[in-house]
Amino acid sequence: MRRREIAIVLAAVVSTPLPLVAGTVTGTVLTKPAARQKAPPRYYLGPYRAGRGPSVVEEGGPQDVVVFVDGVKGTFPVPARHPQLVQKDERFVPHVLAVQLGSTVEFPNEDDFYHNVFSVVSGDRFDLGRYAKGKSARQTLTKPGIVVVRCEIHSGMKAYILVVPNPYFAVPGGDGAFSIPDVPAGTYTVKAWHPDVGYQERSVSVPASGSASVSFAF
Repeated sequence: MRRREIAIVLAAVVSTPLPLVAGTVTGTVLTKPAARQKAPPRYYLGPYRAGRGPSVVEEGGPQDVVVFVDGVKGTFPVPARHPQLVQKDERFVPHVLAVQLGSTVEFPNEDDFYHNVFSVVSGDRFDLGRYAKGKSARQTLTKPGIVVVRCEIHSGMKAYILVVPNPYFAVPGGDGAFSIPDVPAGTYTVKAWHPDVGYQERSVSVPASGSASVSFAF
């Protein structure tokens, strides 16, 4: 084979994409929703503490659960998109937020009064100070695990951020269904975390194509 023909063959090999050896983890999460009473109204309703959110908030549904694939080998780029934990109606929305390790989370204030977002439990510790409506603060989360988020001004506000080690995670929809695509083929531990119950684990073999299914009940 002449040199030019060899070069053409090599170029074709290099330009041909390798087959994607990855599958999808799908499943469902069943939970028992719970209606939780918010903190009672405060006597002082000045600019720092004003606001009356809904007296009862329903939490504990499938969207309070994070499902992720643990043990996937590799180095994963830091996401360019900044997840948000919004302060609205004297609540954090969503109640549970899942982010990849290294993500920078934004905390916009949409209420007509001040908030002061902070966390002092295990995981990343931070205090973002007081800021008003229309303002936002950011925090980069550099440790895997659970971050409990509170407001220094409004004691009834509480949310959770679960920092996971890779991009293979999902929060179920309102019907409890979830899908985690493009998981490299292999056998892994799939974990589901609920803020009131903790972790559940399942061993799952992800095929080179197609899907593997797993279910959780809290």
